[in-house]
Amino acid sequence: MNGTLTVRIIIDLCLTILLLCAHAYRIIGNVAHEWIGVSVLVLFIAHNVINFRWYKNIGRGAYTARRVILTTVNALLALTMATLFVTGFMQSRVILSFLNLSGSMILRQIHTTAAYWGLPLIGVHIGLHWGMYWRGTSAFGLGGRFTRFISENRLIIGILRILAFLFAVFGVWSSFDRDMFSKLFLGFSFDYWSEERPAVLFFVVTLSIIAVYVFATYYTLKMWECRRRNDVSMKPPKVGQK
Repeated sequence: MNGTLTVRIIIDLCLTILLLCAHAYRIIGNVAHEWIGVSVLVLFIAHNVINFRWYKNIGRGAYTARRVILTTVNALLALTMATLFVTGFMQSRVILSFLNLSGSMILRQIHTTAAYWGLPLIGVHIGLHWGMYWRGTSAFGLGGRFTRFISENRLIIGILRILAFLFAVFGVWSSFDRDMFSKLFLGFSFDYWSEERPAVLFFVVTLSIIAVYVFATYYTLKMWECRRRNDVSMKPPKVGQK
């Protein structure tokens, strides 16, 4: 695997971890939240710089259904992240305290709503690129042999699929537990986390919500591609072809 792909995967992994931490505002406090936000901004810029070719090719080539979905998700995710950064810095009490920005409850509401919309969008984005991440196992010194070993072992593949499914099911439960529907669609996005619940559970729950969309996107895409291949194989040959 080339160095660029390695860097892309490392940046995306760090982004995901930091975004999970940023969601834990009630646990980590405002100071850590703001500095994590700055770190996310830096990594988000780096992510877009290293993927500049994608922007360069937006107006080129045909737009298949998959490409339309990918472009739409990327645009929505970019808009969501931009909203997070703008509303976050407008409410800064630490990093930009010298500006004496007033902030407001409306800005806080928009910021929190955008943060929760980021979870499904990040999940779909990862699901659409899961093949790249799978190929990128060599970034951690695992190499192609590891990927081939897993891919050729039906027992391991079966176990991994069951575990992924169970974690996605847990993510569905987590979505109800965190009242995601209200946070996404009803305009109520303010959050809390009971001190009686362990902090580590918050990160597992939030990650499982992302996992629901990764799982659904990846397997929907797999089924769609499989159906396309079947449709192509069932087409009658053209005249003159065997």
